[in-house]
Amino acid sequence: MDFVIQDDQSEPVMVERDIVPAGIHRMTVKHCEEGPNQYKTSDENPDGQCIKLRLATVDGQYKFVFDDIPKHLGWRAKQLAEAVGIIPVSGRLSLKPEELVGQVLNVEISHYTSKAGKVSAVVKRYVPVSSGTAATPKPAIKPKPQKVTAAGSADDIPF
Repeated sequence: MDFVIQDDQSEPVMVERDIVPAGIHRMTVKHCEEGPNQYKTSDENPDGQCIKLRLATVDGQYKFVFDDIPKHLGWRAKQLAEAVGIIPVSGRLSLKPEELVGQVLNVEISHYTSKAGKVSAVVKRYVPVSSGTAATPKPAIKPKPQKVTAAGSADDIPF
């Protein structure tokens, strides 16, 4: 078989994706590792040891969401564990990166604006499996405007 090779091979085009919209989304753990984060240090965790997650929406149409959970914030690790169906034993929770990669879970996303003005999607909370929440964002409930009629004087307050 003969092949024709063209000299003008183009570079792959990089597609810039939008950040994940705020709300609850179905996401997959694409990468997970343990390691330090200098911004997550505390008296209980002087090295800033964290479990570092890279999350992607199931459809893959948005940028990754990164979440580092420091070792001293057990309540955040418990949220993650409940979202993937892992239950602590005797008050001790063991999360291994290799067990988390590939897990699909519901995540509530919010937006954060840095001092430099950059807007990022961040994990607000991990939604437990048992809560039964939908994987799509819920629209905010807006109160209906009340009609005020001018039946009385301007000093009357309608109840």
